[in-house]
Amino acid sequence: MEASESTLRHGRKPRSVEMAIQQIRAKVVSGELHPGEQIRQHEMADELGVSRMPLREALNVLAEQGLLMHRPNAGYFVAKRAPNELAQIRRILELLENELLVSIEWPDPDYLSQLRDLNRRMRECAASEHWSPLIALNREFHLKVYSLSPSKLILGEVKRLWGLADLFIAAKMADSQARHRTVEEHEQIIDGLASRDMARCLAAMDMHRASTSRGLPPDIASARMRKLQPA
Repeated sequence: MEASESTLRHGRKPRSVEMAIQQIRAKVVSGELHPGEQIRQHEMADELGVSRMPLREALNVLAEQGLLMHRPNAGYFVAKRAPNELAQIRRILELLENELLVSIEWPDPDYLSQLRDLNRRMRECAASEHWSPLIALNREFHLKVYSLSPSKLILGEVKRLWGLADLFIAAKMADSQARHRTVEEHEQIIDGLASRDMARCLAAMDMHRASTSRGLPPDIASARMRKLQPA
């Protein structure tokens, strides 16, 4: 009991729970689990090699993040996302991410090296037939940048929304050119951080978001373009 309370108090989850969260998320993002599909807990626990308790904790976390839905007396289902919902997620992320970016503490050389290493791993995935790990690496890269901000409440909400954004980031990354373009745009973001030039960082991030819109489903991309057009 003491260990469990300590884990909860410090926000850490058992390794089996984290593993289950990541594997279920990957199944949703890859399309192996379809929107509206029920998570059959006994089968999923066997497939992931975890007991029912950590699986249930993982399902609760994913439901809180919005990736799954919990229906009382029915179980957990993959959430359905309408195109206009995804456009709203991206708009909210843009506002919150800019708040984080303008408040960052400039990274030291070691931190920049970690970002470059993440992007190097992304570059390797981008060229691979099995590129799906790039989705998690992409999320990790962005959240590492935003973690430089002291605004941890905003960061927590951005992390939650990125969990939902994975669904359409995966659609973009299915295109090999988009994968390579993402890596190059990340290099420009890192260069902006290295030069400690906020205007350059914001410009690189805006360009990156505009590029992302070109890989989105039509309804999402058109909503983005309407916002960019002058009144």
